Amino acid sequence: MSQRPVIRLTSAFAGVVGAALASAAVAGASPIGAPPMVLPASGSQAAAGTGWIVGAAPGGRSAAIARSFGAKPIAGLPAFSTRRADARPLAAALAEQGLLRYAEPDVKLRRQSAFEGHLDSWARGAVVPSSLQWPAAGGVPVAVLDDRVDGSVADLADQTQWLNSAAMEEGHGTMVASTISAAVGHGGVVGVFPETPILSFGLHSFTCAEVARGIDSAIAAGARIINMSLGTTSRCFSMYSAIQRAYAKNVLSVAAAGNEYQEGNPTEYPAAFPHVISVAATDSQGRVSSFSNANTAVDVSAPGVNVPVDVPLVFDTEDGARNGTSSVDGTSFSSPITAGAAAWIAAARPSLQAGQIADVLRRSATDIAPSGYDSNSGFGLINIPAALAQETPTIDPREPNDDASFVNGTALGVPSPYLWTGAAPAELTATIDEIKDPVDVYPIRIPPRTSARISVAPKFGNPDLAVYSARATTVAGSRYRLKRSHKSGTKVDSVRIANSSYRPLRSYIVVTDTDRKLLNAAYTLRVRR
Repeated sequence: MSQRPVIRLTSAFAGVVGAALASAAVAGASPIGAPPMVLPASGSQAAAGTGWIVGAAPGGRSAAIARSFGAKPIAGLPAFSTRRADARPLAAALAEQGLLRYAEPDVKLRRQSAFEGHLDSWARGAVVPSSLQWPAAGGVPVAVLDDRVDGSVADLADQTQWLNSAAMEEGHGTMVASTISAAVGHGGVVGVFPETPILSFGLHSFTCAEVARGIDSAIAAGARIINMSLGTTSRCFSMYSAIQRAYAKNVLSVAAAGNEYQEGNPTEYPAAFPHVISVAATDSQGRVSSFSNANTAVDVSAPGVNVPVDVPLVFDTEDGARNGTSSVDGTSFSSPITAGAAAWIAAARPSLQAGQIADVLRRSATDIAPSGYDSNSGFGLINIPAALAQETPTIDPREPNDDASFVNGTALGVPSPYLWTGAAPAELTATIDEIKDPVDVYPIRIPPRTSARISVAPKFGNPDLAVYSARATTVAGSRYRLKRSHKSGTKVDSVRIANSSYRPLRSYIVVTDTDRKLLNAAYTLRVRR
């Protein structure tokens, strides 16, 4: 994530949200924290139908233990899904061998549709001028993690690849895919980026583990963009890890912000996770919809009211005309419109990395009142022509590195390389954003009988510096923190860490931004003897 032309301010909330400022902030926007260790209560029948996820050290020993309990591996992650009844004994068996890393319930997600609208053709035109020619399709696959896409729908049949054999449970996945890719000439629906390839991963249970498997399948199939028109209020660590693995593979995730503003305005995931584009819904007047969730994780907005979609005939039963098309409301459709825009940008500007595409979408968005960033619409309505002309953002290096678990191998299975090992000085320029890139963690190795001198110079904002022992499983809190520098304004933060032992000292450099009004910052980090 790179420096933004419009900063993300906590004070800029108005419009539909009005006085709901307190509920607009994303709770716990600092690091996700240590990997969870939540196991079902012994003998309890609460949530008896809920499966479980158990994370383990990578390798054959963990896999063998998991197999003995009938647990299924979650491809791409050092984790396994299992029955609730087996979670505690599986965790105990792994712990006995020093292999247990985390455990959490396998929570369910829900589709982010709101309700049936009225057939209208305005939505695509709000973000794609009629004179703008789209790039040749074929090079930027978009994965749709949702209900299986209906292969009998002419708008989608030729460009859809199915990644699994799940049955089509509802028509939601087909509706979502059509807003991205519906071809010209088959009917009344045209996608944002007609005929761009769709990778359909059909969800059956809509659980955290199933979504994580879908993400891995999408990565393996060559997706550049992943759309997730689904959500939960639970911060599922396994889903979060899978999304960060995708980001590390240069795959951008886009997700629906949610439709529950009038039901308490909860923060929804995966939209509110770091390195995910969270999309709010607008109507044909350019106003944020009354149902669209509002919080400081919202990045951009896109049409989400009366959006024309293709519907499998078997599910086209609600609008009185069984013709395979309808119009629908929900951030479920704002998200794929944005995913289609992201695919268009990737096709037209193939050198951009995932984080740069995200920044281009934010920077080029058309501002919606009130002026500047706000928690209702984010940076504004997506604007494809402006995005195509937007200056190339700088690359934020070594992402994802948002907590210790993402650099020590716990979340991604592979540890990050050291930034500095005591030889030549190291220097890099990077950014942080309290909501979408909350912490930067850099592993270093200080040679025996040597000191490391570390400094962070602000480029904008107010970044802070800390150093933790590599024993830390999270950099949220002060446990294992060795030193900290917290200077205000443009002053340079600096610390010196001495290794007086005869063994290398492994440590984490941690850069955060604790300014509660300006939520993003850029800095230059330097490490030397």
